[in-house]
Formats: sequence, C-alpha cells, structure tokens
Amino acid sequence: MRIFLGLFSAFILATPATAQIGMGQWRMHVPASQAVDVAVGNGYVMAALTSGVLEYDIAAAENRVLNNLNALSDIQVTCIEYEPQSQSFFVGYENGNLDQITPNGVINIPAIKLSQVTGNKRINKIVTANGLAYIATGFALVVINPSKNEVKDTYYPTNGNEGINDITFLNDSIYALSDNNLYRGLLTNVFLADPLQWTVDTRVPVPVNAHYGEMAIQQNEIHISYHADAFGSDSVFRLIPTGLDMVIGSAFDMEIEGFQVEDDLFYVYYSDQMVAFNEDMTVNYGVQYYNSTNATPARVRRVGGVAWVADRKLGLVRYLASNNYTYIQQEGPPKNQFFSLNSEKGKMVVTAGTVRRVEQAYNQPNVYTFEEEAWTLYDNLSQPAWQGIQIWDIGSAAINPTDENNMAFAGYSQEPLSMVQDGIVTTVYSPSNSPLEVSSLGNGNTCISSVEYDDDGNLWVVNGYSLQPLKVRMADGTWQGFETGTDSKNVFTGKLAIDYNGNKWFGIYGTGLVGYDDNGTPETTGDDSYRTLTTGEGLGNLPSENVTALAVDFDNEIWIGTEAGFGVLYNSDGIFSGSNYDASRILITYEGNVEYLLGSTSITDIEIDGGNRKWIATASNGIFMLSADGQEVLAEYTKENSPLISNNIMDMEFNQISGELFIITDLGLVSLRVDASFEDETYESTTVFPNPVKPDFFGPITIQGIRYDSDVKITDVAGNLVYKTTSNGGTATWNGKTINGEDVTSGVYLIWTATNTGKSKKVGKVTVIR
Repeated sequence: MRIFLGLFSAFILATPATAQIGMGQWRMHVPASQAVDVAVGNGYVMAALTSGVLEYDIAAAENRVLNNLNALSDIQVTCIEYEPQSQSFFVGYENGNLDQITPNGVINIPAIKLSQVTGNKRINKIVTANGLAYIATGFALVVINPSKNEVKDTYYPTNGNEGINDITFLNDSIYALSDNNLYRGLLTNVFLADPLQWTVDTRVPVPVNAHYGEMAIQQNEIHISYHADAFGSDSVFRLIPTGLDMVIGSAFDMEIEGFQVEDDLFYVYYSDQMVAFNEDMTVNYGVQYYNSTNATPARVRRVGGVAWVADRKLGLVRYLASNNYTYIQQEGPPKNQFFSLNSEKGKMVVTAGTVRRVEQAYNQPNVYTFEEEAWTLYDNLSQPAWQGIQIWDIGSAAINPTDENNMAFAGYSQEPLSMVQDGIVTTVYSPSNSPLEVSSLGNGNTCISSVEYDDDGNLWVVNGYSLQPLKVRMADGTWQGFETGTDSKNVFTGKLAIDYNGNKWFGIYGTGLVGYDDNGTPETTGDDSYRTLTTGEGLGNLPSENVTALAVDFDNEIWIGTEAGFGVLYNSDGIFSGSNYDASRILITYEGNVEYLLGSTSITDIEIDGGNRKWIATASNGIFMLSADGQEVLAEYTKENSPLISNNIMDMEFNQISGELFIITDLGLVSLRVDASFEDETYESTTVFPNPVKPDFFGPITIQGIRYDSDVKITDVAGNLVYKTTSNGGTATWNGKTINGEDVTSGVYLIWTATNTGKSKKVGKVTVIR
C-alpha cells in the first residue's frame, strides 16, 4: 500500500478503527457511511465524512479513515478540495479550522479558527486555482498559499455582514456568492481586502424567502443554485446579460441539495437522486438507486470516466453505470448520532435518539449494536415492525443478561417500547397493548426515560409523566405497575439503576430520587416499600433535586450524580427500614480548604470499572477517575490533556469483557481501553495480548479474563519467578520486565493466577521476541 500520510502511518496502522486497541489507547468511531464532499488527486480519493476523512488508494484499492485521534486536527468536517501544484488536500471544519494534507503529513492552518472575528467562522467551500486555495467562510474569503502553509490574503466582499457560500472564476474576475448577493472583484486588483473594491452584480436580485447556494461555470456562463423555503421550489439559474435565466426548475418535485460541473457534465443533486445533464441540458444519465438502495449524493468528482460520489447515507461510491458501482466500505457506526449506551457480555448498544423534558426532537428510530468489531443498524428500513407506525426518539436500550440477543429499545413516542430477539423487532408496546401510560402533558406520546433488565430477565421500565412511573414486563410477558409516591407522579423521570439486592432507583425531575424494594416478588406489591430522597438533611441530602446519573458499585453503594455534584448512599438497604438515608458527600482538602469533591460540577454519568473505580462524566469538564473509595482523583481526562474530543460528556459505558470505555460526547463517539475489566470466574475467556510480543512493542502486556483481584505470577518454562502483580478487576498487566526491572530475554513465559481455593492455576502463556 502506498502511504500518503507518511508522518502518521505508523500510529494509524497500530491503532486501526476496526481492531481492538491496546491498554491506554484511544480510538474514534467515525461513521464512514455519511459523506458530505469528495476530492480526487495524486492517486487518492478523499471523502469528507461528518467527523473524519475516508482515504482511498485507487491503485491499491485500500482505504482507511483519518480522524482527530490519528491525523486530523479537528472533528466536524464540512468540505474538502485538492490543490494539484502542492499535491495537497485541504480539509475545512465547522469552527473555521483548516488542515492541509500533504504527501509528508498533515499541516494545521488554524488562522481562521483563531481569528478575533466574532460569529460564524465555518468553512463552507474550498476552491483551488492558480496554485492557491480560496476558502469561503462564514465571514470572509480567505486565500491560502499552499507552498507556505499560511494565509496570503483575506477578502471581505460582504464587509463581514454575510458569509460566503461559494467562489468561482470567470475571465478576469473572481466571484463570491452569499445567501443574498453575487459579488465580483478583478483578479488584477491588489486591494481586494477592501470591501469597496467589490461590486454587487445587480443581475442577481436579492431573493425573497430563499437563498443562493452554489456556483459553477458551464459554457463560459455562471450558474447559481436557488434554494426556496417552500418544498420542491428550488432552481438552478444561469447568469445572462439581462439577469437570471432558469435552466433547471422543480420538475422532480424535490429539494435540490447542490450542483456542479464535472468533465463537461452538469450534475444536480436532489434529495434522493443525482442527474447528469449534457451542455444542452438534456439528461445524460440519472442515478436514483445503487441496486435497490436510494442514492443520496452530496458531491461527485468525475475522473477518467469514473464518478466518485460522496453519498450522505452510503459514504463513498465508485460509479461507472447503473449496474456497475462499488461501495468503498469501512467499518464504523452507521450514523453520526449518539445519545446513550448499554452493554452486556461484550455487546454494546447505542441509541441515536433523545429523551428531553420540555420538547421532543422527533429523531427517526435508529439504534446500533457493536459486537466483535462489527456495527449493525436497526432502523425503520431494516425493521418491518417499525414501518408505518409513530415511533421516534429512542433514547434508552437494555440487553437481557440471560440472553444477549434479547434487547429492549425505548423512547418518547406513540410506540415507545420495542422488544428485539435475534436482530429482529418482534413486539412494539404502546398504551394500547400494555400498562404504559400516555404522557400527562397531553401530547399523545408516551415517555420512557430508561429501561434495565434484572438478573432474571425481567424488564424494568421508567414511564415518565404517568401515575405509575415504575413498571416491569416480566420474563413471561406479563406486566406489573408500582406505586412510588406522589412526588413521582406526572413528572419527567431520569435514569434507572438496579442494585445487587434487586432494589430499583430512578430519578424524578424537581424532587430527586426514588428507591423501590419489591422484596424479591415483583409480581406481588403488598410487601413492597419505597423511599423518596431529595435535598436537605434528613430528607436525602442530595446535592440537587435533579438527578442525572446513577451507578451501583461492587459494595452495593449507590453513586448519585446531579446537576450540582454527586453524593453516595453507603447504606442503600437501610433507607427502606427507616434508618438514616441521607446521601454522603465526599470531602477533600484542597489548598488548605475543605470542600466537596468536584464541588457543584454538573454530572452526566457515573460508571464503575472492573476494579471498582468510579468514572464520573461531566457536562463541561471531561471525565474524572476516582479511586474505589472515591477519596482520590486518580486521573482527569479533558480535550486539553488527552485525546478526548470534547469536555461535554453525554454518556459512558464499559465493555465489561475488554475494559474499553465508550464515551459519547456532543461531537461524537470515542473509546479508551483502561487497565481494568470485569472478572471471569471460569477463566474461559482469558486472553493475553499482544502475543507474541515483538521487538518493537514497548507497551504493557495485558492478561484479561481472570478472577477479581487475582494474584498473578509470570514464570519461565522452568518455573522460575520472573514477575508478580495483582489484577485490577479481571485484568492484569506486565511491563515485560523482571522483578528487578530488567527486560526479559526472548522465550516463552507462563502466566499463573491464584484461584478461589488459593491454588495456582496456569491461565496462559506468552512468547517474547527481543
């Protein structure tokens, strides 16, 4: 394979997006199926994805994804273009950042992002001409010198009052298009930084209830796209001496997403097809489907008779004819929408909807699973049970611990709960066929804020804005509702957690937390009890009335995150017997002052790793890792000091087998392999990696899938002790050295752990090559 990004190739290949990562390593999960732009040059096709770039080597027919963790400087990609003289691809971002991908590596040009301009800095379009890159931004037109990797000039055609959507060149002039006007400047004018040196082309009238989008040159004439607010009213005009002349109207009765001229063909992108017109505007060919899949093109580049299509739902497509096309596949999440996570036995489920207190988002039903490095999409196209019904905003999911192929998806809609078996939605529940209750807000929808399975396979449901917010669907399909007190009725509810004694805990907005004990008999309510916790001593002592996170640690302590810090219920069982049920807040001494750990930080999630350590996600300060007792901050991860892509954390979840922590941020999904995993009492899944250990590997050797807090010994084949340690949960690490700190020599080394009987048990071996 020809390596285009030589500077980054070693790191990228060491941590590919489709393979498990090593201890302490990060990876970003980029949807390769959502492309917004494409460029071709130097033997490569580069497709701009919503959070990365897909690089395709044409000759080798190999591809990979470049992202913020392995090559690029930023995340939200908006456009891409190739500049031939420097053999560079320019990548633009939502925040104005700019990368120049050269044959020797990636050079960041942050001048636009770092400028003192207030307002929109988004890079809308990149056009290359005369050895320069012209950048259309939300406030100006910026000219980049690729050979010097710097800003050459900045032009202000609109005087900063409007953004520039597109740029083109004709004869002796440069043209800049905004939402409302077309501006012209002479290329020979060295004072184009002065707004007065630009003239408004009066042949292009200010649109009413519409805006202008893109430009292209065909037959020495400027063509402009016109996007009307009214559906199906978009058009493409050509600029003639007397004004605008419509060349393409709304005959297809759909939205025009964009257009361009490539290889003498005039491409128009509609909402669900692409049409290539000849110079006389007769149709050359159209693409509505690739096989039976709808085409949703965003941009095309035609080189050597091959059309490279950036498709908004299918990623990069190599297109030759209606029956001759290739999807350039790369494993990744199906879409760039993430809201919540749940996992069981190495299987991760991700919801792409949202459940909000005030208003609904009406996101289409999308759920993904990630298992054995492969992603699967559940949507209304793949699931017949979802077709023709009112389902949206799926914001919670659960996996049955007795059968990981049995799942539940829940949200806020008219059909709020779906049961899944073996990849198929089998049953959809609503108030018409279950005790689920319609929201008391009167919107006709039913709100389920959280679902969880218990150890017996019963599904517990938190049904907000109802009289009985806590309900259970038993493993046999029967239902039961529970009385949880006046404070929990007809209010928005939050997350649900089930502790090791089977007690249920869920948040209620504006009050705090409800704990429910069904006494081990959920089918019988007469012996049940509940308790409501709120702020104030003797009442629960919560930091805030709005509970946003719940976690149960290995000591059955309840960790409660709120909008203003966190607290811990150390005696969770005691609250049902009437004893003190106040949550405790952890005090620390900082610079001589005693204060609450993390203070009033807004907490969004709390997760427990295999070593019983606490991982606390925040709304604006990244992630904190606390010791098992919570008394010490062991690590802090922010976008400033780690590969974390944003400090706004929405949800987290551990893959219990591997110890990989999946993290949803407002900018996408990343994950970190930590040094702890859940135990495996049977040792059936014990693995050692890397194995063999090659001379160029200097990281920790990981032993995974052993008992909790095992004593681990490394010996040579003769039985001589080489190294010893204690596992962190179900994971232990070896630095490849002896007890004395010396590198071990080449050979085979045996791994032993102490079982629950105290006897040594060989669980694996590893080959070291020096």
